[in-house]
Amino acid sequence: MFKKILVPLDSSETSKLALKESIKFAKEWGSSLRVVYVMDVFNIYSEAEYISYGDMQKSLQHEGEKVFEGAKKILKSSGVLFGQHPIKTSVRNPRIAEAISAETDKWRADLIVVGTHGRRGFSRFLLGSVAESIVRVAAKPVLLIRGKAN
Repeated sequence: MFKKILVPLDSSETSKLALKESIKFAKEWGSSLRVVYVMDVFNIYSEAEYISYGDMQKSLQHEGEKVFEGAKKILKSSGVLFGQHPIKTSVRNPRIAEAISAETDKWRADLIVVGTHGRRGFSRFLLGSVAESIVRVAAKPVLLIRGKAN
């Protein structure tokens, strides 16, 4: 079925749910996984005087390392073949969803599994949705894993 599954991660609970579900699919289908973490460095205003661009990059990198370490613990015990790959936004792919879609094409993934909070109304308007953006730009199937209801 789907032999290569890309799983974008962050530090959210919905992201962890997406990873766990993708492991189930990988075991059933004999798939390999690639977990990715996007460092959104393109959208940091480097000329701002109130923030250190270098410190922000280091913070994003540290967060990605923590996300990968947590994923590695889960994946190693699962027996599923996996790889980890950090991604940075860029002039070519300035938005997180575009960077994920580009990585999907580059790695030739068959499926993207991503967590979503399932927000509606005003909170969705304010916060936006990376998952929704991935659905809009990706050329591959996207499976949304909804977070637990609050």
